[in-house]
Amino acid sequence: MDDVGGIETSEEIDVIQCPCGRVIKDPEEYKIVYLKHELKEIDILCPNDSCYLRELGYIKFEIVNGKAKFKEASFYPPFVTWNSGRLGADKATKILKEHLKKIAQRVDWERLGKTEKT
Repeated sequence: MDDVGGIETSEEIDVIQCPCGRVIKDPEEYKIVYLKHELKEIDILCPNDSCYLRELGYIKFEIVNGKAKFKEASFYPPFVTWNSGRLGADKATKILKEHLKKIAQRVDWERLGKTEKT
């Protein structure tokens, strides 16, 4: 990272940001909560507790033979559009896809399958 007259440059500019202003440098920063049991959906939340959007995306799954299986993951349009406008569509899409992959890897799929059995 270079510091040019107090302005951060280089990779600091290529980070994801929520419209609330919260910069998200690492996919570990997102909060994931499993509240929508009947929809088999995990919410991806902004790390900022006072964010007005709050929900930034979701991970959907299905239960196959008693095991949770990934179905799809996506960020919601306002979050994607905000970052596309800041970074350009190609760069934002690439970074957001990488974030989704890493978030999905954080899910305890085995435990999720057991939770759904009960």
